[in-house]
Amino acid sequence: MTDLGRGYGSQPWSAGDPLYGDLPGGPDGGHGRSYGGPGHQGHQGQQGQQYGGQGGWPADPYGQPQQPGYPQQPHHPGQGYPQQHDPRQHDTGGYQQYPGPYGQPQHPHPVPQQQGPEQGGHGWEAPPGAAPGHDAPGHDAPGHDAPWADDESWQDGEEHADEPEEAEEGSFFGPQDDSRGAERRRKQQGRKSGRRNGGACLVVSLVLVGVLGGGGYYGYTFYQDHFGPPPDYTGQGTGAVQVDIPEGSTGTQMGIALKKAGVVKSVDAFVKAYNGNGKSSTIQAGIFTMRLQMSSAEAVKYLIESAGGNVLAVPEGRRASEIYAMIDAKLKLDKGTTAKTAKANLRSLGLPSWAHGNPEGFLFPARYPIGDTTRPLALLKQMVARANDEFTKLGFTDGYRKDGLKSPYELLTVASLVQAEGLNSQDFVKISRVVYNRLKPGNTETNGFLQFDSTYNYARGNRTLHVSATEMHAYASPINTYYTKGLPSQPISNPGEEALQAALNPAPGPWYYFVSITPTDTRFAATRAEHDKNVLLFKKELEKSQGGGG
Repeated sequence: MTDLGRGYGSQPWSAGDPLYGDLPGGPDGGHGRSYGGPGHQGHQGQQGQQYGGQGGWPADPYGQPQQPGYPQQPHHPGQGYPQQHDPRQHDTGGYQQYPGPYGQPQHPHPVPQQQGPEQGGHGWEAPPGAAPGHDAPGHDAPGHDAPWADDESWQDGEEHADEPEEAEEGSFFGPQDDSRGAERRRKQQGRKSGRRNGGACLVVSLVLVGVLGGGGYYGYTFYQDHFGPPPDYTGQGTGAVQVDIPEGSTGTQMGIALKKAGVVKSVDAFVKAYNGNGKSSTIQAGIFTMRLQMSSAEAVKYLIESAGGNVLAVPEGRRASEIYAMIDAKLKLDKGTTAKTAKANLRSLGLPSWAHGNPEGFLFPARYPIGDTTRPLALLKQMVARANDEFTKLGFTDGYRKDGLKSPYELLTVASLVQAEGLNSQDFVKISRVVYNRLKPGNTETNGFLQFDSTYNYARGNRTLHVSATEMHAYASPINTYYTKGLPSQPISNPGEEALQAALNPAPGPWYYFVSITPTDTRFAATRAEHDKNVLLFKKELEKSQGGGG
């Protein structure tokens, strides 16, 4: 059986071919059409650019036998074989490309010279300018790339020197493959398909792992959310934070407040612990100082122990000596026990380096739970830790600089003065401004003296003032601001958060004086004359309260 269109060049056609009648001398009696007969235009549409002679068959490039009865035409360079561009072949290496019998493009082949062996040739002549040793197609000489070198099938890293060149395309009946070429391409395609299949398998595996892993995670999360125990902390917690439990709060409302403050991890865990404790109903409303990240059970236990008098409430403005006495009474200890404990453990209380070893001002006012095993040192440490947290939160370590103070200790001292002198928190910011105005170097109203009664009372260990101005000026003490110019040498109380805020952010104003007419009426003045008028009002109000005047 004849394979059509196979081989390196034009193949003979038999009389049984479908188009055989179109060729000269065919079954139609020689009335067929040639590629280049008289008056017939060539491939490029130019008269006389013929593929062969008149009524001829194209010459075979490799000198193969032609169809009997058709004269062979010699090839003249530049005539009869138009150049065509094959997108598979970027560099023809000096060879021309030929069309197939009916115009289909062929693989590039060198232009043959019809030279037989008797002339010393091999049926092929090297193109002009070829290097010595340039061999015929199909014979890969050293240093010379074969015409099919750009074909991607030869770039897979394997040797194919002994395999025949791939069959040409361009047959009238479409591409044809010989058995060896087809098998080679099947192998190459198999290798490529294997690589693609391997990559696809890897991708599919990764996707499956991701899906299974993600599904497992979300499944676990769903189970935990719907059937697992609610999230909870472990242990008694650390640090300190104030929590307000309003009157009439339910267990859920308490849990919301505690979670918002960072005490418990979830409301559900607290409610579960709350419902599981038979004494939860004894929890009372109030402001509690609790630890951060407590377990729900510990939080419930703390709130229960703080109820029914089992808590120490330290008000704002109390002195250290008064707080020591409160602890002794609450823990039913001998008087002076807590004061001795504080003095003996100053280094272990947690005071900052700028405290000068003095706990005054660092016993923060709040509610502290009292248990059966509570000891004075533990309470003092909680108070100092709470104060340090507040100072850090408010920015005490740097905030003192803006008002001309020298250290955070002086800022704490100002806050203690504001707390001791003010009767209500609304006056704190103005009292703070009076302190800073009197500390100014150019102050001619008080000449740098604060002259606060509270400092004299602290220095004397009193709470009320029953002495004259002359006695106050004469009492020598670094704390007495009638005697000592500027700030007292230390804080005189333990201020709360509002007094600390006022010391950091005083209200703007020209005031140098103030006097409290009533607990809700404090008068501020910029001059001494104005202040004297306010003092007269104070004396009249005092006489009314004592029943001595109208």
